[in-house]
Parts: sequence; C-alpha cells; structure tokens
Amino acid sequence: MQSGYLIVGIDPGTTTAVAILDLRGELVNLFSSRVVSISDVIERIAEHGRPLIIASDVTPAPNTVEKVKRAFHAVLFSPGESLPTDEKVTLAKPFGYDNEHERDALAAALWAFKDHKNKFAQIEKKTPVGMDADEVKALVVHGCSIDAAISQLSEPEEAEEIQKKEVKIIDKQVLELQEIIHRQERQIFRLKEYVDELRSQITKKDDRIDELVSLLDDIRSKEQRALRRTRVIERRDKEIARLKKEVREREDDISLLSNQIDQLKHVRALEISGKTVKVISSFTKDSILETEAEYGLGKGDVVFLEDASGGGHTTADLLISKGIRAVITQNDMSHAAEKRFFNMDIPILRTQEVRLHKVDDLVVVDLNALDRAIQKWHAHARKIRVEKMESLIRKYQKRA
Repeated sequence: MQSGYLIVGIDPGTTTAVAILDLRGELVNLFSSRVVSISDVIERIAEHGRPLIIASDVTPAPNTVEKVKRAFHAVLFSPGESLPTDEKVTLAKPFGYDNEHERDALAAALWAFKDHKNKFAQIEKKTPVGMDADEVKALVVHGCSIDAAISQLSEPEEAEEIQKKEVKIIDKQVLELQEIIHRQERQIFRLKEYVDELRSQITKKDDRIDELVSLLDDIRSKEQRALRRTRVIERRDKEIARLKKEVREREDDISLLSNQIDQLKHVRALEISGKTVKVISSFTKDSILETEAEYGLGKGDVVFLEDASGGGHTTADLLISKGIRAVITQNDMSHAAEKRFFNMDIPILRTQEVRLHKVDDLVVVDLNALDRAIQKWHAHARKIRVEKMESLIRKYQKRA
C-alpha cells in the first residue's frame, strides 16, 4: 500500500470509473467496472495512497462522490459548471482511456489538478529544504495558508504560538460576527413586522380584486352571450341565402336535364336497322388518334372501347371533344373517366346491352337496342341527379 497524497476523479453510475493522480498530475491508475460497490471503490483507491481531493466532472457532485469524499476526509472539488464534452476529451486524450466513463473520471481529476497547479508550484518554491512539500499542500488544500502550514510543520513551539494567535484572531472575529448577527436579528424582526403589515394590505386588496374580477366576468359573460346570439343569427341567414341560391341553380340544372332527356327521346330514327360503331383498341390518346385518322371520329359517333382500362380524365376529354354520342365497353374504366363522361351526359354502355355484332373489320349494333340502352342510361342518370338534388333539398330543409 502506497502512502502519497492523491487526486481522485470519480464518474459513478451503472459503470463506475476512477482516475487516480499524484500531486504532480501524473496518472497513477485508471479503471472502470460495471460490478463494483462504493466499498470496493474506496478499498481500491486506498491501495494507492491517501486521497486529498475527490473530484467530479459535474456540478453538483453525485451522492456517490460525496460518500467517497467523506470516507477519506478529503476535499470535494467540482467545476463551477459541468464540464463540456469537448473539454473533457482535450484533457483526457493525452493519457488514453477505454470508454467515456474513464474519460469523465480522468477529466475530473485533471481539472482539479489544473485548478491547484499554480498553488502547488508556489508551495514547492516556499517549502524549506527537508520538509515534505506534499504535507504542506495537504494543509493548504484543507484551508491553511502556506506560511501557517509551513510553521505548523516546523518547530512545535512555533506552531503552538501561531495557533494561539490564530485562536485570538478567531475569537475577535467571532465576537464581531455575533454583534453583526444581533444587529441583523433586530433588523429581521422589524422587517417581519413590516412584511406582516404588507401581507394584511395585500389580502385586503386581493379580496377587492376578486370582487371586481367576479363583477367583470358577469359583464363579459352577458356580452358574450349576446354576441354569440348575433353571430349565430348572421351565420344562419347567410347559410339560408346560400342554400336558396343553390336550390335555384339545381332547379335550373333539373330543368336543363329534363329538356335534354326529352330531346334524346326524339332522336331521329336511322334508315337502316343497324348502326356502325367506331372501334378503338385501347383507351389511350394514341389509339383514339389512330382510329380518327383511319375511320374518322365526329359528332354523333358511337365508339367501342375494346379495352376501357387505363384512361383517365384527360383521355375522356379527348373523346368528348370529338362530339361522340355514346361509349360501349366490355370491361370497367377508371372512376375519373366514368365520372367525366357522366358529367358530360355521354352514356357508357356494356356490350350485352346493345347486341354488338362484328362484321369483317366493322362492328355493328342493333339500332333499337342501342336506343333503348341509351335511353335507359339517361333515365338512370337523371334519377341519380334528381336523388342528389332531393338530398340537397332535404339537407337544406333540415338546416332551415
């Protein structure tokens, strides 16, 4: 077991790390462990000497560090503020470490040494030859002045005389402090009486403020209720006006749709029993343009989409722009395209509804079946629009 004085940095936690320096800042030992108790830490530190300073890298120091400090009657050192990581790395890097816990413990010890380094150097210069400078350092760290520490370690008589002088000085200081305390106690008593008086005044003012706040709340509550009623009425009037306008617009739409349906019922009869259908291989822009280039696409044409999947809103608009009368499909098309055709009042029919027949490269549908299917589609569309309008009217009536 060694007997020199030590500076010990400790980083407690799940993994506890300990860094031990001598009073010249040289590394004596550095270790860390996940399975170590406080008593184990104390025992391992004691193997290397007598801890003079127990250091932490954070402020306030953890309870474990305090316990180790008390065990050795050492002086606790912690920085004014917790050390930043980059500062700890700079301090510990020259010595090397295995993990961040050892880094923090080493940084704490080095920071404590750095804080005492100049004082230690001054002590070494002033310590007489033959006297242990580390003993002087220990006394200074515990609160003695350098001269008092040197005297205490010199002749016993001189040390006793110095001690008596220090006791007299301390006694005088105690008397002065007692007088200051008496004066302060009298001042505190007067201040307490004044505080009690102020508290009484504050209580009265608080009661008055509570009364005024309660009155103000009542006034605000009445004003807010009146304001809410006014706002509700205004919003209701605006909603009623909007719904009336919407109903008028829907009535116009219904009238227009009714006229369109009536007109469709009187579509001129064809002179032949069948109608030729323009075939489009797929529902794409290229296929539409190819059919138009080869067979032409114009107003009143009925087109047959061999594959209706794939096209969307834009593709539907291209066909609609040609003025077609109806679209025949044998599979489903996208919702966006189907909605666009519906909105533009262009029927989408299935092959089984129109008795579609293929003649060489042409496709022919039964004209009567086609007319019936188209009329059926329009009737269904009109029903959907009427139901939608009735639903809107019911909603309006319910709100009104």
